[in-house]
Amino acid sequence: MSEAPPQTQAQGHSLRALLWLNFFVADVRTGLGPFLAAYLASSGWNPARVGYALTFGGLVTVAMQTPAGAMIDAAHRKRVLLGLNLAVMVAGAVLLMGRVSAIKVYSAQFFIGLAGAFLAPTIAAITLGIVGASGFDRQFGKNQAFNSAGNVFTALLIAYASYKFGYHSIFVVAALLAIPAALCNWAIDGKEIDYGRARGSGQKEGDKNAKAEGLSALLKDRVLLCFLGAVFLFHLANAAMLPELGGCCRRISRKSRRFLCPRALS
Repeated sequence: MSEAPPQTQAQGHSLRALLWLNFFVADVRTGLGPFLAAYLASSGWNPARVGYALTFGGLVTVAMQTPAGAMIDAAHRKRVLLGLNLAVMVAGAVLLMGRVSAIKVYSAQFFIGLAGAFLAPTIAAITLGIVGASGFDRQFGKNQAFNSAGNVFTALLIAYASYKFGYHSIFVVAALLAIPAALCNWAIDGKEIDYGRARGSGQKEGDKNAKAEGLSALLKDRVLLCFLGAVFLFHLANAAMLPELGGCCRRISRKSRRFLCPRALS
């Protein structure tokens, strides 16, 4: 496995941009994920319809993960690929800004699910291409720290925006926060991303014909297969939580109004 050279000033600039990219990409993904269930429930969708919509988006992501990984491996310009998927994510947010309809929601979920299959793996590949295998664990930990901070920041910002301006502002905020994410993406020096390292190749640094392991290598790894099964079961159980929470909030809200003002609702 080729290793990254000692960190230069240019590489340090790219790594700082990478950290803030993780911060703002978390904003984009959070703004279009957990809040969507509550938004649809507030628009009159019952838990079953909300569950179908969220499941559709999840299925798109699952179906695209393997081809997305192959495309990321093959792409020499990974920053361009990441920028395109940020644009796709924003397109999904724009579709949800107007009046809610089944066509718009499912189209938005398709775009969001499609982009979701690319964003995290592309950032991981860029990280590996810059720091190499020896520095990946440390840098990836920093990436996740910024990602978690971005989630907290987004939750607070969107909560305030939705309280002040209504649920539609959720997707406006998510679309606007894609702008600094794109700026951070382009601030990364593309020359610092080694093609061979970025795809986990054991070839020498800078080898444009570097070859990585095929799909058969994944099927031979029993630990990975068990992990994939556990993740599948976790998300299968977790999928119903947000629609159920949205339905509970709506029922509680109705009961509260009846208790506070029973004559107005009689």
